[in-house]
Amino acid sequence: MDESRYHVRPFRDDDFETASRINTLLNPDFPVTADEIRHWDRLFREPNLVKLDFIVEERSSGAGVARASIYHVPEMFHPHRFWVEIEVDPGHQHRGIGRALSERLQELARARSVEILWASVRADDLRSVQFFERAGFVERRRRWMSRLSLDIPPPVTGEPRSKGFPPEVTFTTLAEEGADRREVRERVYRLDLAASEDEPRMDRQTEISFEQYAAIRFQGPGFLPEAVFLARAGDEYVAMSTLHPQPAEPTVLVVGFTGTLPRCRGRGLASELKRRAVEFARARGYRYLQTFNDSENPPIWAINQRLGFQIQRVWITGEKKFAPEPGSSPTP
Repeated sequence: MDESRYHVRPFRDDDFETASRINTLLNPDFPVTADEIRHWDRLFREPNLVKLDFIVEERSSGAGVARASIYHVPEMFHPHRFWVEIEVDPGHQHRGIGRALSERLQELARARSVEILWASVRADDLRSVQFFERAGFVERRRRWMSRLSLDIPPPVTGEPRSKGFPPEVTFTTLAEEGADRREVRERVYRLDLAASEDEPRMDRQTEISFEQYAAIRFQGPGFLPEAVFLARAGDEYVAMSTLHPQPAEPTVLVVGFTGTLPRCRGRGLASELKRRAVEFARARGYRYLQTFNDSENPPIWAINQRLGFQIQRVWITGEKKFAPEPGSSPTP
């Protein structure tokens, strides 16, 4: 990187618009607003978490042209394992900026006795994939964004399974149950933790507090309690599927977490909740549903395929392992 033209500085509060602009330039089919980035940034700044962010600024114009982050993920916390992100404005790529940021992030990681770094790149961006591999990252899995056009009639998938549901199961929404009731939110929290325990991820799940969960699930931009679909058996929620708006694209709803308690799987509950989510979006005039899938979670992708979702973009997720420092003891 030409330091006479660019310099790296810490991220400031007025940089969220820059982060939104760069991210949207790189991912025009999945734009994010500054408010969304600010919301997630706040959640990743718990006292025990590391989150360091940088902006590359062009000296002549003062414009931010790249951003980089190294951080812990609350639901997958390990003190010596971090995610890293680097995004460079397309108009300033191939000038050594990404390499300089990568070296800085790895230096920061080593200072914290790093064991593993994780990162993702778009599979269709050959230069980024090559950069990823040269930096020492090895592919672990793939993740893709898919869309369902709500203008297209739903596919015929056979007879509805409503007669096959256990008689004690009823279908409801968070709005019907009482979105502001703490006991309702706590039951959703317990369901989410139990149903997501075997969800594919790069490392083991770590339990977050109810307060952290509430901030993530119930306080984000555009929270829609009427679009949190639940299956209930007595006083217990046993399955869920959620939708939330994509503020930068008013015609799109994003499918969030879909999960079922392990003992209740194989009964069509997740499929029924997703079917209700599609009906909800179609009835309210949205044009698309958008979701993400993991290559290690074929059951959920099978449901989405039956509903008609089509893959739009694929990301490669990989990791870089670091040798332990001399004299250090291995992490259990």
